[in-house]
Amino acid sequence: MKKIILLLFLFYFIPSIYSQNIPRKAFLGLRLIEINDSIKTTLNLSSKEGLIVINVSPNSTGEKMGLKINDIIESINDIKLNSVKEYREAVKNYREKTPVKFEVNRTGEKLMFNGEASPLPFEKSDKYDVIYDEVKFKEGYLRIITTKPKTTGKFKTILFIPGYLCYSLDNIGKHPYGQLVDKLSERGYSVVRVEKPGTGDCYNTPDCIDIDYNTELEAFEAGFQKMLEYDFVDKDNVFIFGHSLGGYEAPMVDKNRIAKGVIACGTGLKTWYEYIIEMFRFQNPITGVDYIENEKVVQDMIKVLYDYLVLKKHPKDLAIGDELKKEMKEYIEYSGGDQVWSRNYKFWQQLQDLNMAEVWKSVNANVLIIRGEGDFEAFSNKDHEDIVNIVNAYHPGKGKFLLIPNMDHGFATSKTPEESYANTKIAGYYYNNFNPAIIDEVSKWIEGLK
Repeated sequence: MKKIILLLFLFYFIPSIYSQNIPRKAFLGLRLIEINDSIKTTLNLSSKEGLIVINVSPNSTGEKMGLKINDIIESINDIKLNSVKEYREAVKNYREKTPVKFEVNRTGEKLMFNGEASPLPFEKSDKYDVIYDEVKFKEGYLRIITTKPKTTGKFKTILFIPGYLCYSLDNIGKHPYGQLVDKLSERGYSVVRVEKPGTGDCYNTPDCIDIDYNTELEAFEAGFQKMLEYDFVDKDNVFIFGHSLGGYEAPMVDKNRIAKGVIACGTGLKTWYEYIIEMFRFQNPITGVDYIENEKVVQDMIKVLYDYLVLKKHPKDLAIGDELKKEMKEYIEYSGGDQVWSRNYKFWQQLQDLNMAEVWKSVNANVLIIRGEGDFEAFSNKDHEDIVNIVNAYHPGKGKFLLIPNMDHGFATSKTPEESYANTKIAGYYYNNFNPAIIDEVSKWIEGLK
């Protein structure tokens, strides 16, 4: 009987059995919106202060403390709230057991709710194990999430590196990345995700939006080395799969060159400066920008991006004049401060300095380069083919290019970039139209290697 109890104990605690230093992120479970004039009138409110609750997740802190839809949260832990951004900033470092106090207006009655933050649930699956671990990084720890078959033995293992945005890969469900991990895991592979610094459960690390490219690369390198310590990882069958900007990092994280294969999907080869100028000329007309107007934008951005990316100037020194400020806000997402395209401005300057031809030349692993035929973001077949040409020039027979029909940048079914752009406007499209060909082709390639 004791043996059965022990086995049950191990089963239920496998998600956190490796983790020692990271407290779990808080699960507040509230979806909030700002109060506009229409809501103010409908609910007969005296002001637009606070945030209105439009959803409360089951088993969340909000539900356990008694918050309800249409409650107006005026403050959290005595921090007044008037925007969703203020709320996110206030709670971004909350962990399980953090004391939480909500000041709420419920149909005119002032209420106070006090309690402790509940932890975010761990991922789980009936088809494979999910292991939560950590790796030391800088002054803190990065969260590592690994899926593995429930059987014993050693497994072919894939380190997955996502695109450039700063969000957690934990509990992402039907997000295309979640489906990718889930379907590869169901095929019998062990799949490893390393959270970017400052996202998910990462503890006492720099914030993703503040770090540069080299620091992000160090984080993935640390995760790759940690992955190799697991006894279930087949060291002779380790693979790295980089998507989008992760395709730039994928050939760089394995410094000791032990990986059997590197996969890059929807990536690039040119310098970032060249890519962005081509992107403006390719994408903007598809989104409805007039060709003549777009050429003016391109000419303006040629000057701005050269000064920013090549001459390494701070973007604040380039945003001169109202028209240029407007273009920089719209086309490179710069509105002041240090962030460009939601990352620290130095991130893109360091990316600009990479010689990706040299990077791919140094890879002696097998290489699979994939582009979806409907990819709106990574729109150049030639860039993808040239990566393979470089690999094969220095390592004959090691590189392969694969164009997947009816797939776009987000692994969804889209036949053309134009169709892909249209599909971005359909709510839930990328959650409900995952193209399984990416799984079939990756698996076929891995299993075909000697």
